[in-house]
Amino acid sequence: MFLVSNVASSVLLLLTGAAVPRETLPAWMRAAGELLPLTHAADAARGLSAGTGLDGRLLGAELGVGAGWGLLAVALLAAFERGSRRRATLDTM
Repeated sequence: MFLVSNVASSVLLLLTGAAVPRETLPAWMRAAGELLPLTHAADAARGLSAGTGLDGRLLGAELGVGAGWGLLAVALLAAFERGSRRRATLDTM
């Protein structure tokens, strides 16, 4: 179980640009990173620490991506709940 979480964490750190500059990543990795909330938060934190202030574009992107992931989570929860009620069990597999 720890292997899966460590690999997932490493991939997230890579794709979001928290570990390496995103400019050095291939285009498909940069595109995947744009869909992760941490990407925009890391960019905003870099801007704040550099003294450029809070970028409204990054804040909007963070809120938009976060809302998208929130909607996906609610939809998946509803689907799993329906399946659990239909099978009368909490097992998903």
